[in-house]
Order: sequence, then structure tokens, then C-alpha cells
Amino acid sequence: MSVYQNEYFIVPKKGEHLLFEGLNLKSFLEDDFFEEDLFWIGQNIELVRLKPYLLENFGEDESWSDSLKIYGENEGNCIKIITEENAIVSITFRINFTTDYGKFITEILEFCKENGFMIVDNELYVLPLDYQAICNNILNSNAFENYKTFFGQE
Repeated sequence: MSVYQNEYFIVPKKGEHLLFEGLNLKSFLEDDFFEEDLFWIGQNIELVRLKPYLLENFGEDESWSDSLKIYGENEGNCIKIITEENAIVSITFRINFTTDYGKFITEILEFCKENGFMIVDNELYVLPLDYQAICNNILNSNAFENYKTFFGQE
């Protein structure tokens, strides 16, 4: 991930673990890595179900693996979905600070609401599915602060 980007996780709201806004998921860290795949166990959500929305709203970019699909622009704002045997095991999205990411955020929120997903930030907080809350999270993130410092915008 570049200095001008921030990444978020998308996880199912319902499943083996009940999620709600404001919940911190640090207990799901293993060796400093967030084990988001634990939230997808037993979900059996196939990419084919989500693909029409993703193609219509984001388009598909080239991937380097059959198990990884990229929607949006890999160097810009994008959603990355990892599958195993056609079932989703991970969804992340990336915001590029140098772009006008407003429409992308709106589409991400709609995608999450339609499919019963939640957004988790890098600090592992479950965020409200609210445009202003997500934008505030981006602007207050460590990644955005590092970006401003790196490019002398403080």
C-alpha cells in the first residue's frame, strides 16, 4: 500500500460473531495481522452473487491471481475480493487520497448496506455505514496524517 492510500476491511454483519458500530476487533489480531477471514467462515457467499453490482459500479481491473478479483482501479480506489472455491474469504477496499473518492465511498456504502456488510478501519473499529463518518475516518486516519506529513501539507 502506498503512502497516499488507506485500506479498509469489509466483513459480514451477521455470522459466528455479532458486529455492531463502535466495536473494536483487536481480539482478532494474530501476529499483528487482522484475521478477517474468520468472519467469512460459514457464510458461503459466492462472488457470482455480488459480481453484477461490482461490475456495474466499479468495473473490473486486471489481477495477478485467479483467487483475487479487483474492482475499480488497482492504483486508485478499488475493492479487492479473495475467494477460495468460489466462496468469498476476504473483502478489502482501498482509498487513494489523491483522487476524488466521494462517489466511490457512496458506492461502497450502498454495496455494504445491500449485502449486510460492515466496514472495519485499520484501527479495527467497526464503522457506521454513513458517508460523513467514513470521510471523517479517512481524514483522521494515521495513513492520511502520514500522507500530509510526507507531502508537507501540515
